[in-house]
Amino acid sequence: MPHILKEAESICLMTRERRLYTNTHANDDYRFWCPAPFAHPSNLDTLAIDPTLRDDIRADLLRFVGRQDYYARVGRRWKRSYLLYGPPGTGKTSLVAAIANFLEFDVFHIDLTAVDSNLELHRLLDSTTPGSVIVVEDIDCSLDLGDRMEETEYDDIDCALDLSDRNEKKELSTAKEAISLSGVLNFVDGLWSSSVGERLMIFTTNHPERLDPALLRPGRMDRQIHLSYCQPAAFRVLARNYLEVGEEHELMAEVDALLKEVNMTPAEIAEIFMGCDGDGTGADAAMQKVVDELRRRRLKEAVSPDDDGQLSGE
Repeated sequence: MPHILKEAESICLMTRERRLYTNTHANDDYRFWCPAPFAHPSNLDTLAIDPTLRDDIRADLLRFVGRQDYYARVGRRWKRSYLLYGPPGTGKTSLVAAIANFLEFDVFHIDLTAVDSNLELHRLLDSTTPGSVIVVEDIDCSLDLGDRMEETEYDDIDCALDLSDRNEKKELSTAKEAISLSGVLNFVDGLWSSSVGERLMIFTTNHPERLDPALLRPGRMDRQIHLSYCQPAAFRVLARNYLEVGEEHELMAEVDALLKEVNMTPAEIAEIFMGCDGDGTGADAAMQKVVDELRRRRLKEAVSPDDDGQLSGE
C-alpha cells in the first residue's frame, strides 16, 4: 500500500495543471498570489544554449530534487538559488520556464516593485508551496540593491527633526518600512527562508556588477549561470528547431566562423528564422539572411567611428 500511494501521488503531480503565480497586494483574506495556468512550451532539449551547460544544469537539478535527506543531514534548508545573467535576448526567461517544466514545479513570479515592506516579502515567501520555482527577474532594476542605508542615519534624522511636523515624520516612518537590501538577503538566505523546503530560487539580471556582493556570495547564490551571445553549438539547436536544418547545410561552416567574430543573440536569430516559410527554400533563405546580417555587423565593427559617424546611432 505505501508503494501504491506513493505512485498515485507521483501520477497526480505529473498530470495536474501547473500554475504561474504573480504577487499582488494582500487583501483582507491574505491572498498574496494571483494564479494562472502555466503553459510555457520551453524545455531543456530545445533551449538554445551550449549543450554542455544544458546537461550540467539538468544534472544539478536532478541532484537537488533527490537530496532531501542529505540537506537535512548536513543542516541545510532544502532550497537552491540560481543567478542567470547576460545580455538581453540570451534566453534567461526561457531557461526559467524550461527548468520549471523539467522539474514539473509551479512558478511564483515576484515583482519586487509591488512589495511594500520587508514583512510583506516575508509573507510572500511563507505562502509559497513546496515543489515551486520562485523567480525574481531583472533584480538590478527592481531595487537599488547596492545602496545600504544604516539605521543610524534614520536615528540622526529623527534627532534633528521637529517632532511637531507629523507629515515629515510619517514619511520617514514609511521609508523605514520599505523593502531593503537586508530584507532581500533574509528572503534569499536568512531566518525567513528556514521554514520553506523544496524551493528553487532563480534571479535574473543583465548587469550582475550592479548587485551588492553580499547577495552574490555562496550560500545565497548557489550557482551563477552566464548566458551569452549565440555560439555555434546553440545556433545548431536553433537551426534544428526552427528550420529542421542540420550540420550538413552548406552555410553552416560560414555561420560558425562569423559567430566567433560577431555578437548576435539567440533571440535575434530566432526572429530571422520566424520569417521563413517552413519549406526547404524558406530554410535556405533564412540561413542566408543570418549570414548577411552577420557579415553586415562584422563590416560595421571593422569601420571606425572616425570613418562613419553613424555607428553610435544604432
